Amino acid sequence: MSTGTRGRLAFDIETINADRPANKEFDAQNSEHVEFFCVCVAHQTEPGTSPSYEIIFRDGKSPHAELEVIERTLDYLEAKPPESVLTYNGDEFDLPHLEGRARIAAETIENRFDVAQRAEEFVDRVESIDLMPEACEVCGDEYTSFEEACEAFDVDVMRTPLDEYSFDIDVVAHRPTSKGIDPYMMGCDIPVLGERYLNLLSVGATDHPAFQELHEAIKHYATTDVGPLFELDDRRPFNEKVV
Repeated sequence: MSTGTRGRLAFDIETINADRPANKEFDAQNSEHVEFFCVCVAHQTEPGTSPSYEIIFRDGKSPHAELEVIERTLDYLEAKPPESVLTYNGDEFDLPHLEGRARIAAETIENRFDVAQRAEEFVDRVESIDLMPEACEVCGDEYTSFEEACEAFDVDVMRTPLDEYSFDIDVVAHRPTSKGIDPYMMGCDIPVLGERYLNLLSVGATDHPAFQELHEAIKHYATTDVGPLFELDDRRPFNEKVV
């Protein structure tokens, strides 16, 4: 991928759980089981410079609100010069859901299949640079998390400490047992925090301290999930683990 004047794009989506029949087991790769909550998009003009970020939050529970997140994400990605985009597990998660959720949301909104078509065309057109498969191959694991890959290839990742934010919800208590009690925000926390965020938003409680804390914490977490992608890409090819 050419850099310099073209720069680099990166993005990462955060999702909440969609309503599904009780007899259906949750499948994170099924677009009918998740909904867009927010997206972090970033652009770096050249290697070594600070990327610019935009966090696109959903502003309601309706399909219109979800579709607006997708539309604004496409606006950002299509407005930048690069024809490729950096992700971590984007080929299996972010890009399929960008297309899938646009289609599902548009099915309930009259005359909005233009966004679904844009999403489909973007996914077909863009060169996806998914850093996860190469990281897994070098690390020798079937699944290497983003944090593990950054550690393996000596890329610093800022964490989002839970004790620095005052939520009116016990995040750790809602985690699957397998995710442990790590005192930092994790991807599995977003469905719970995102639902709480939207519930507060729906009753107009945007001035409530809990809403403000949620907004800042999720914003920080989303940014730290994208910023290191540029440095991780600079480490390629991943010939061997650094640490």
